[in-house]
Amino acid sequence: MNSILEASILFIGCIGYLLYFYILKNSNIQNQFRQLFPKPKSSFYWVLLSRLIAFICMALLPIIYTICLGIIFWDANFTWTYTDTKYTLILALVLIPLGAFNAKGKEHLAMYPQARMDHWNPIEYVSNIFSWGIYLLGYEYLFRGILFLGLLPFVGLYPAVVINTILYALVHLYKGKKETLGSIPLGIVLCLITAQTETIWTAFAAHWIMATNNFIWSQHFTKSA
Repeated sequence: MNSILEASILFIGCIGYLLYFYILKNSNIQNQFRQLFPKPKSSFYWVLLSRLIAFICMALLPIIYTICLGIIFWDANFTWTYTDTKYTLILALVLIPLGAFNAKGKEHLAMYPQARMDHWNPIEYVSNIFSWGIYLLGYEYLFRGILFLGLLPFVGLYPAVVINTILYALVHLYKGKKETLGSIPLGIVLCLITAQTETIWTAFAAHWIMATNNFIWSQHFTKSA
């Protein structure tokens, strides 16, 4: 019975992502919210709200579900370790210059930065980076936590890596072929590191560094265009 309940959290996690994606792509919800703010600030505040919704759907919803059922889904380790530092630094050395190079592309700049404003004050700039952190904490809790560490006891390491990588690639489909293909090697690497550290911290930190780096360079090249 416990195995069935534990497995049901995988389902709840997927439902949480689908709920977030529905809200993100619902033009009626988006337009009604944007009417509350003058342009171009409406785009900025919608991005902040959507990232908060993502955290609620992908992290808080499954957490509340496990608390209500009294289940420990995986032996979550919330301690940052030396291994996390080592892998994060290695990934940063690869991802930062790669992200800076990719940010120049026209296809990339058509999608990023997500919030389009000519002028950013310091609070808005920092808030955007911080909101990326909130979003990615929920994102990695779902993908490298629930849908990988939580999947390991049921299928083993390599099947879990394959399943997780497929799911990870699928959720990037709407961002285009290049980003979808790029998510495959990154997804595999993050899964293998997560399996070794048994935490989501390296995946979260590397993802946040990548998102922050992308925002900084995308904003720079957008202004230069």
